[in-house]
Amino acid sequence: MEILIALFAGVMGAAMAGIWARDILNGTGFDAPDGLLRAREAETDNLMIWHWLAEFGTAGTLVVGAWLLLIDAAIAVPVTLVGLGALAYTSANSLGWALALPGRRAYAIPMLVGLVGALVSIVLLLL
Repeated sequence: MEILIALFAGVMGAAMAGIWARDILNGTGFDAPDGLLRAREAETDNLMIWHWLAEFGTAGTLVVGAWLLLIDAAIAVPVTLVGLGALAYTSANSLGWALALPGRRAYAIPMLVGLVGALVSIVLLLL
């Protein structure tokens, strides 16, 4: 079972990092007139750096946790639980954004996969 959880965590972490890296490189959805660290969300003028740190931190923790599970490291389960908890939070939080406008509703599918997959994985790791 841990192999499936590692696969889920690793894929979700890599996908999160990849999507955010693509958006940052393309400048999608934000304005960066004064440099990347001053980039702001185009619609709300919120600084994006804090959101990016949370997203990349979640992604990194998921990938590291997956790798630790695969090598059967002593700290694998706690690290993976932190990553999965962060994934559950960020997925639930992002559902509000995804469901806010009809044009964004398709984005709710990966958010639901992340939320349900994280919660199921957490329960399985704790059993």
